[in-house]
Amino acid sequence: MIETISTILKQEKIADGIWRMDLCAPEIAAAVEPGQFVDLYCRDKSRLLPRPISVYDAEGDTLSLIYAVVGKGTEEFAAYQAGEQVRVTGPLGHGFPIEEALKAEEVLLVGGGLGIPPLQFTAKMLKNRKPELSITSVLGFRSMPWIQEPFPSYGAVLNASDDGACGFKGNVVDRLKDHFSRTPACKRVLFACGPIPMMKAIQQIQEEYGLECWFSLEERMGCGFGACYGCPAQTTEGLKRVCKDGPVFSGKEVIFS
Repeated sequence: MIETISTILKQEKIADGIWRMDLCAPEIAAAVEPGQFVDLYCRDKSRLLPRPISVYDAEGDTLSLIYAVVGKGTEEFAAYQAGEQVRVTGPLGHGFPIEEALKAEEVLLVGGGLGIPPLQFTAKMLKNRKPELSITSVLGFRSMPWIQEPFPSYGAVLNASDDGACGFKGNVVDRLKDHFSRTPACKRVLFACGPIPMMKAIQQIQEEYGLECWFSLEERMGCGFGACYGCPAQTTEGLKRVCKDGPVFSGKEVIFS
């Protein structure tokens, strides 16, 4: 775990209430793995707890984050400008098992909402490691997509939207089933990040379609590195900490209430 004061290279609004922040954080960028996250600290001393944010990309000295403005802390972050500095700690948690995915015939990356950004870094890492790997990204939106590139450069992209404005009308699980009905069975590994109902629905079909699933859980975190036990996850082995033992868990291990 690395703690540093990073300079903001770029800060831009990419959709309503959603921002991208690029940081100069060479040590963290070099060490981070897909599915891990970092903690960002507010300058306002009344906000003691850091805000966990998943990693969208890491290239050279640059660490890229995408976050939604959902409270006072992220509202403060959105006001920062390029050239300013922010305290950041990371990389934190356990990410997706890349080595397992490299053994598959097809890797499915399933994301909904703010669960989509960390899958970009995952897809990039997989394609860099094994260019011939078949990668299918299944992305769910309420309506029109607010993020799309660079997913098409990694493989097929299957969109789903609640209102049918973008691709398949329905949810990502329905889109997955449609995909399975059109393609021959093969060894598939699925990485998912998004709303709990989405991942719970995927868990219910994993055996039917012979999927090896891994879920990245989202949870309110206190410290971000396992000291406070403030982000419990129910698993077949008892309670675990999302920030320390996860955020990625096996689809056969995690128990959704």
